[in-house]
Amino acid sequence: MPKRNTKELILQEALRLFSDHGYDGVSVREISGAVGIRESALYRHFKNKQDIFDTIIKRIEGQYAIVAQEFHIPDGDLSQVAGAYIKNGLNPLKEMTKSMFLFWLKSEEASKFRRMLTIEQFKSTKAGETFHSFFFRLPLDFQTQLFGEMVKRKYFKELDPKILALNFYSPIFLLINQYDNHPELEAEALQLLEKHIDQFEQLYRTPH
Repeated sequence: MPKRNTKELILQEALRLFSDHGYDGVSVREISGAVGIRESALYRHFKNKQDIFDTIIKRIEGQYAIVAQEFHIPDGDLSQVAGAYIKNGLNPLKEMTKSMFLFWLKSEEASKFRRMLTIEQFKSTKAGETFHSFFFRLPLDFQTQLFGEMVKRKYFKELDPKILALNFYSPIFLLINQYDNHPELEAEALQLLEKHIDQFEQLYRTPH
């Protein structure tokens, strides 16, 4: 029988409890009870509840970074990336977006993490910064720069790149929330996502 990893179990149970009840709604005693250990045993692995919370954030940040490497982003600087998208249409961006979308939709741990951050974003500065970075700053900054370059190259109409990024990303964020915790509807969610990206290109691409 394989030896159980107590530290791993603490993180899993803490994330489950935090995603259901929020950080303040969960005690160390409840976490240790869910794992099946004494409270004193938990402190052999973590200093306190905040240490557990911070470790969970670092853990998902690491997982997200690994997945991000598989998002099929073309190599090179922004000009080269934009050139690749202009050559191939938005298919590379579609594949990248689908990978990101499925990470939040299919990974039970990532889904719980997102719900935890949603609850804690107004209570914890760290949680708020992490939530904003994952779901707003990183995707919107990348898309604004990318679309700005594609506007310069006349692939997209002469519109504000920030507004283009908002129009592109807002429905994606909505779909993540709508289909979260419904893995049985993955095919339906992906179909809507692909239709959104196709229609976005039709609406904003410069006529040829």
